[in-house]
Amino acid sequence: MVLISYRALAFAIAPLAFVGSIGLAPALAQTAETVSPATSVTNALPNLIDGKRTFQPAYFNDITPQTAADMVVRIPGFNIEDGESVRGFGGAAGNVLIDGSRPTSKNESLFAILSRIPAGNVEKIELLEGAAAGALAPGKSLIVNVIRKANNKASGKWEVQTTGVGSGRIKPKLDTSYTSKLGGFNVTTGLHAEIENVEDFIGYEGVLSPSGVFTERGPNDDRRRSKYAQATFAMDGKIGDTKLNANASYMEGNFTRDWVHVAFRPNATVPFRVDEGKEEGTTKRWEIGGDLERDVAGWTGKLALLAKATEDENLDLAGFNPVGQTKNFGRFVADSTNEERVARLTFKRKFGAHQIETGGELAYNSLDFVGQYAEGDGTIFVVRPSDISSTEVSENRKEAFVSDSWTLSPKLTLESTLTGEWSTIEQTGASGKKRSFFYPKPRIKAAWKPHDGWTYRVEVERVVGQLDFGAFADSASVGDNNQNSGNPELRPEQVWSSLIGVERRWGKRGVINVSLVQEKFEDQLTLVPTRNGGVALGNVPEAERWGYNISWAIPLTALLAGLEIEGNYRWRDSELADPITNQTRPFSGWNGKNFNTNITYEIPKKKLRMGAWYWRGNNNREYRPNQTFLWDTIQNWGAWVETKAYKNLSLEFGVEDPNGTTFNRLRTDFTPDRRSGVVRQTQYRERSKDGVWYLLVKGTF
Repeated sequence: MVLISYRALAFAIAPLAFVGSIGLAPALAQTAETVSPATSVTNALPNLIDGKRTFQPAYFNDITPQTAADMVVRIPGFNIEDGESVRGFGGAAGNVLIDGSRPTSKNESLFAILSRIPAGNVEKIELLEGAAAGALAPGKSLIVNVIRKANNKASGKWEVQTTGVGSGRIKPKLDTSYTSKLGGFNVTTGLHAEIENVEDFIGYEGVLSPSGVFTERGPNDDRRRSKYAQATFAMDGKIGDTKLNANASYMEGNFTRDWVHVAFRPNATVPFRVDEGKEEGTTKRWEIGGDLERDVAGWTGKLALLAKATEDENLDLAGFNPVGQTKNFGRFVADSTNEERVARLTFKRKFGAHQIETGGELAYNSLDFVGQYAEGDGTIFVVRPSDISSTEVSENRKEAFVSDSWTLSPKLTLESTLTGEWSTIEQTGASGKKRSFFYPKPRIKAAWKPHDGWTYRVEVERVVGQLDFGAFADSASVGDNNQNSGNPELRPEQVWSSLIGVERRWGKRGVINVSLVQEKFEDQLTLVPTRNGGVALGNVPEAERWGYNISWAIPLTALLAGLEIEGNYRWRDSELADPITNQTRPFSGWNGKNFNTNITYEIPKKKLRMGAWYWRGNNNREYRPNQTFLWDTIQNWGAWVETKAYKNLSLEFGVEDPNGTTFNRLRTDFTPDRRSGVVRQTQYRERSKDGVWYLLVKGTF
């Protein structure tokens, strides 16, 4: 097992001491009796009983919720997490359950699913910790379980949003759903459609010599548009003693991008080169899932099934053409189909202080990919046989596990899980290969609550990453004049992940969480050079990442009733041995710092809420064998006001970055590669986009 290192403990002292000092502050240092509210106070923080806090609908009266999503996001110290984007069910579980079961959908977010449950149909919401959480969702330290009323009434909800950008363009959005009873089943249908993206990035870019002098520069114009529509269907109910859930969704969307850059020599008034290109993409995606649950010989058995597929067609075209010469463009076209089939069978049963769950999963995943690179004058293109890439990748994966959620005492809980994963990956085509893997995946999590309002957590687990099948095939970013080769030798990265955390709760909504994390990687994925001089995603033997998270929700009622500030800060550092220079460097493409916070002010009697938010992050660096890319820190802010003074209506108006946002990127090219340290040239790019305003109207019927 991997334990937190002394280096990691050193930088943990400050945030942990900070939380400890909060416990000594007069405003927060409350005894167990004062922290624990009387159960008759329905809008106070519920008592923790057997690892569970039960929130009645009255707790949310001050915000007049319309949907279950409005209620869940209001629970202090809890953030909705959709789970990892991996194949299968086991590693993709989110932290929200509905009537004790996780939704059998991977294409839809938990927030979207909760948004289709009318608030009037919610009987209560449970927040579960420690073994109580692990008993319903192994591997989760904190989960929410939304319990619906047995006699749900037919109802629906709708929302229309109009978003405007500084250029005067409008982005409409429509979302509607309706829930009714049909033959004893709850049936929900939904429709979502929006113009998701209307962004114009305007700025300039230029090339600097190794001495830092611009050898060329000029304006750029980058315009992006995307839209999609999705229809959903879900039903649940009982047939005899068997619980049944089923869901389906279908989505279509497309994306376009047109860009141009005009390059001028120093002191010239006429351009010497015009760079231009476009990207186009279409996506079709469908999913069908469901589960059956019933008691079998004293055990609760559950069978979950899922089938899904995504079809993508993409075009990437770019030309860097001197004025007055014949134009030459590069074009990369790719068609791909991803499919997934999953079956998961589990059994769980309570034995005294133990909740045992065991089961297994079978999954089949595949990628059918065809890509081709061509060159031409923009109208006629020539494709050489060597520029055609075609491959099929498939994976058969099996998993078996046993989990024990153990309540040692009212103050101490322990969850332990042992999982075995077997997989066989087979690739056809010129680089065809078949490989098999086996990985044990142990996990142990402990939670200690010495006093009411305090929770200490320790977690250690081994996580096996999911290979992106796209990395087995060739790809290209023609606009950056970069191509990546497919790599049939890829291995899944394995991570020993450790966490130490402390949580402090007080009053109705006060909570502060601090956690210290460390991850040790084997076969970490990064770009590596290939034998033929190309670039591909590959494995490095060892790598490490460490950092901490702080999140908070702090009522400021001492200053003003209804005032609250919440947010989080994440800090990470990392290191690996660079496969080009053999020197230690951070991970490629990883954002080390991320901060966001928002302040809200509520006047429940007037059914009025308002707030402002701030986000700062996205500062990262990417490494290629002969290049580095550096993106500057980005800052965003906005403000909003919402009223629910009108019956069954919610009106919200807000602005985001009214002065616009600027994005800076520095690309450095080395010759022949980064080992030499010799800079061939540096490209600086600055782009800005307009701020936006929006008007959101939501209602129920």
